[in-house]
Amino acid sequence: VVTNGMSQYSRAERNANSGIVVEVKPELDFPEDVLGGVAFQRKWEKAAFVAGGSNYNAPAQRVGDFLAGRPSTSLGAVVPSYQPGVTPTDLTQCLPAFVTDAIREALPQFERKLRGFSMEDAVMTGVETRTSSPIRLRRDREGQSPTLRGLFPAGEGAGYAGGILSAGIDGIRAAEWLAASL
Repeated sequence: VVTNGMSQYSRAERNANSGIVVEVKPELDFPEDVLGGVAFQRKWEKAAFVAGGSNYNAPAQRVGDFLAGRPSTSLGAVVPSYQPGVTPTDLTQCLPAFVTDAIREALPQFERKLRGFSMEDAVMTGVETRTSSPIRLRRDREGQSPTLRGLFPAGEGAGYAGGILSAGIDGIRAAEWLAASL
């Protein structure tokens, strides 16, 4: 199971979606292997599938329960918009400890800046393991692949962006490199 903090096309859901990103460091968090990041993603996505009930529901936990270190057994006033649905559970089953520790530290900080962000009944739906590519295609100073000239790796899939805006900017850079090569 993989979730995404996106809003539906109409942006008319009953509540707002947002995401919390925790840095993953390849040298510390997964095996040094060319596809170590993919194995890391698969591990936590499989755990999310199981925690969600093995039926493609996403695992979800009320913020109050998460901060108190107890599993959620029901939802409160906030009704998640994730489809096909959510299963109340304990997100520590499907996230590495360093991630849950970082989120527990961050939520009170967010609350100080954005009142209501970590309200008791807010729902955390997880896991989102695809904020950026688990691999990076190499490129040289001219933006080309050093092993396959004429290929200009760019954007999220190539490992050079982490969202739509940065992917667009990287695409512009790649177009400039392509134009300069002609």
